[in-house]
Amino acid sequence: MSKPLSYRGLADLTLIFGETSELGCTVERRGVDVVVSRHSAGAPVSVLVDRQLGAALFEAQGIRRAALVLSDGTVFAGRVLEVAETGDYFEIAAGSLASQVGRYA
Repeated sequence: MSKPLSYRGLADLTLIFGETSELGCTVERRGVDVVVSRHSAGAPVSVLVDRQLGAALFEAQGIRRAALVLSDGTVFAGRVLEVAETGDYFEIAAGSLASQVGRYA
C-alpha cells in the first residue's frame, strides 16, 4: 500500500478523450505546474492545474484517462473520475499508478 502524497511542481500531463482508443484524441502537455495529493492509500489522486490551462484542456467533453509524470519519475495513470466545472481540478482513480523508472507512489 502507498502512503499519502503531497507534491507541488512541474509534471508532464497526457489526457485521452473519447469512447475508445481508436476514436479518441490524445493531448500532451510538458512542464505543467501542478499540485498533486492523495490523502490515503486507496484514495483518488487529486490534481490541481492552472485555471486557464485547465479550462482549455477540459473544454472538450469526454475525458476518460489521464497520465501524470512527476519530476522524480513517478507516474499516475488511469481513469478520470471527476473534473471540476472550473477546469482547474481533476481526479485519477485510486490504484492507478505505473512507473517509467521503477518508482511507485
